[in-house]
Amino acid sequence: MDRSKSGGVREWSGLILIILVLVLIGLAIFQRVTLSQWFQNEGLDILYAVILAIIAGLGIEFFYRQFSKKSRFSRTTMVMKPRKVLARVNLPDGKHLTISKYNRVFGREDFLGVLVGEKLLFIGKDHFKITRMDDGFYIEDLETKNGTWVNGENIQGLGKIKLMHNDEIDVAHAILTVYQEEDLIEG
Repeated sequence: MDRSKSGGVREWSGLILIILVLVLIGLAIFQRVTLSQWFQNEGLDILYAVILAIIAGLGIEFFYRQFSKKSRFSRTTMVMKPRKVLARVNLPDGKHLTISKYNRVFGREDFLGVLVGEKLLFIGKDHFKITRMDDGFYIEDLETKNGTWVNGENIQGLGKIKLMHNDEIDVAHAILTVYQEEDLIEG
């Protein structure tokens, strides 16, 4: 049996059930009470009206959900879940740059607002890259003019160097940052 057809049968059976309940409640109310008695018992009328309004509201909601078309946008757009932060580079002003992919290139634009004027010009457009591998994260200077230092050691031209939690990364002697792995960061 086609799944789309069986889903349609379930939708119609729910609709038929709601209509049947509404009809039974209507018959129960109007068979017990004549129209003149209906108008005499105002308190009971209000209770019945509230019950019918709730049932009608639920029925309208049911019809709306079952038969309204989803917009093309909601049918064709995939919602991306936020990525888990794997590590981060802490800046001196308390802000941090996150690493949520297996590699990230850091450059001049990442330090806008933290550095001003001439110091920002010392940092290359693509200055260094942090890459996640099986055994941890590695940093690599991207052949920059002013270099990258890890814990005081110039890594320019050395290839990928393994990072450890709380390593200091000095970017072109313009800004000193601290690398932290997210699993090891304390509150």
